[in-house]
Amino acid sequence: MKKTILMSLMALSLAACNSTQTVEQAQQFAQCTFPDAPTTEAPAWICDVMPNDLEAGAMGYAKKSVAGMGVMRKVAINEARVQLAAQFQTDVNNLFKQAVESSVDTDETGAIESVVETFESVTKNVVTRSLSNSKLIVSQVSPTGGLYVLVGMDKATYQANVDQVVDAAAKESQLWSQFNSEKAEQELSNALNSLKTM
Repeated sequence: MKKTILMSLMALSLAACNSTQTVEQAQQFAQCTFPDAPTTEAPAWICDVMPNDLEAGAMGYAKKSVAGMGVMRKVAINEARVQLAAQFQTDVNNLFKQAVESSVDTDETGAIESVVETFESVTKNVVTRSLSNSKLIVSQVSPTGGLYVLVGMDKATYQANVDQVVDAAAKESQLWSQFNSEKAEQELSNALNSLKTM
């Protein structure tokens, strides 16, 4: 009896090692559910799975309110836009930092860090003033009455916003004053232009 049990356990462990699952199957996640109704399946975008045709997107939520759907929609959209702006600001700052570090060759200590900090400040100012043309993509009411919305930008809109940041940065005199050589200034200009052709 003990020998049979031992053989069965060994067979099961060998079978587990010889799994026929593909990588895609092994990466499957649990179904998406509404955060405010965890037993009910929800669209994947509620679990931060962005549609392929969006360059950037963010989800917003408003709990059920006696004020009505109009107020709930405004609250959810505003929350999504705040998250989208923060995500956009981080993305653009990281892209700029990579572009500067890979294309600007300067011996001035601290110059690159100062330029990156100035660019981050410019990006924050532009995003605070306006993140243009983000739009409501889809909304979904949960079983508990809460409202979920997806706000996003397609590739063209995303790039237009990047261009807006780059144009504002190009006008920023502090950005250029960190460099006192024509070569370094040209390299910085090239780094900015590379963001406009992403």
